[in-house]
Amino acid sequence: MRKCPNTEILLKTTEKDKDELVKALNGIIPKVYGSSLVYKEWRIEVIKPMPLLTGFEENYYKMAINFCGKRVAGHSWFVRLRFPRLLPAQSASLRELYVVKDKYNKWFPWFQYH
Repeated sequence: MRKCPNTEILLKTTEKDKDELVKALNGIIPKVYGSSLVYKEWRIEVIKPMPLLTGFEENYYKMAINFCGKRVAGHSWFVRLRFPRLLPAQSASLRELYVVKDKYNKWFPWFQYH
C-alpha cells in the first residue's frame, strides 16, 4: 500500500490527537493486516507526528517526504506496532504505518512499511 493522500483534504493534527488515533487503530489494523489470529493482538511501540521524529526514526519522516512530499509528510503520523504472537521473530513482529487524518475526521493509512 502506498497511495499519496490528497493534500487538499488533510487535517493538521498535533500530539493532542494521539488518543483519537489510538482508538482509530482498532479499525485500521484489521483492514491493513487482515483477520489472521497473529494480528489480533498488538501493541503500540511508537506513535508520533512525523515532524517530531528524532534519531534513527527521523528516516521514516524523510521517506514520507520522498514518497509524497513535505505537506503529506508534515500531516502524517508514524505508528510502530508490535504483534506479540509473531515473537520471538523480532523483525517479523514489528510493523510500521504512516497515517493521516482528513477533513471528514477519518484516519487512514497511506503507507505500510513491512
